[in-house]
Amino acid sequence: MIEIGHTPAKRLVTIRVSGKLTSKEYDTAVPEIEQAIEQSDGKLNAVVELDDMRGWDIAALWKDLKFDARHFDDFRRIAVVGASGGEKLSSKAAGALTSADVEFFLRDQVDKAEDWAAAD
Repeated sequence: MIEIGHTPAKRLVTIRVSGKLTSKEYDTAVPEIEQAIEQSDGKLNAVVELDDMRGWDIAALWKDLKFDARHFDDFRRIAVVGASGGEKLSSKAAGALTSADVEFFLRDQVDKAEDWAAAD
């Protein structure tokens, strides 16, 4: 499942991902994220919360890679919030797919992640 939140005043989008991400869910979320990108004044900031994420189907992965390529320069900061070392490693790898600064935060640091992502 994907849940999207948007705080235009902070140029911040929050993306909460749980379970296994499907192509259909991805298709629903992408327009919301792209709308937030269009509404931002400059680059958008993001907080991605991984809540028991169990991967994605191959079609969703492919769509994610295409999204990353299209929006390589559209994000300024991306805070990834998770619990495991694997999620931290994944966030490091994701940094290669964007020009944004990417940082990993533990689940109990959500407020800190949001502050970091939205800071000037």
